[in-house]
Amino acid sequence: MKKKLLTAVITVMCLMIVAVVFAACGNTGGDEIIIGEGMKEYVLEAEYTPVEGKIGGAQSGSASGYDLIMKSSAEGVSEGYFVHNIHMTDCTLEFNFKAERAGTTAIYIRLISQWGNTTFTPDNFGVVLNGKEITYQSMLVKGSTDYAPEFVDKLVTQNAEVKAGDNKLELIVRENTLNTYTHSTGGPAIDCVKLVTDTGISWNPIKENLDHVGQIEG
Repeated sequence: MKKKLLTAVITVMCLMIVAVVFAACGNTGGDEIIIGEGMKEYVLEAEYTPVEGKIGGAQSGSASGYDLIMKSSAEGVSEGYFVHNIHMTDCTLEFNFKAERAGTTAIYIRLISQWGNTTFTPDNFGVVLNGKEITYQSMLVKGSTDYAPEFVDKLVTQNAEVKAGDNKLELIVRENTLNTYTHSTGGPAIDCVKLVTDTGISWNPIKENLDHVGQIEG
């Protein structure tokens, strides 16, 4: 009887350990976007940010300017385009927007990793609002490909402070060794940023970017 009881206890403990390990290693899914009463979601598309003259890097080469924007018909790609190949230290996407008044906002980033399942942290992928670094919990991001991207929304913070008038949100690739091809700097591919707030948000998307997709800057 004691042997059977001991076996049962060991079995339960093993199942608990497996469940914990799976939860820690397999949480590559997206975070639910919560829009509370009086709140509204605003979507800022990555492909409409300033990219002209920006230097990035491909998996084993280089990329720059409008070539950082990729067109995609894959399901789940917001407005059919995203920004990729930002694999360069200090490569930064800037989202400039206006707020009707000071307040707080939740920030979600819709992204994938080109390096298999990848953990992004403030040390290798900075999120900066109005010059202030946002300290966020590490994000385990789903590995995917440019040609079959499976973007997910990841929560960065629930209560970032925005100011009345002009605001700047920066996504900054820090020096790292995430690039599994060259063991050099690697960044995520970004579909869009989503702000959930009770203050009105507006921005001027650079839609002219799409006129140049596929062009290589000389």
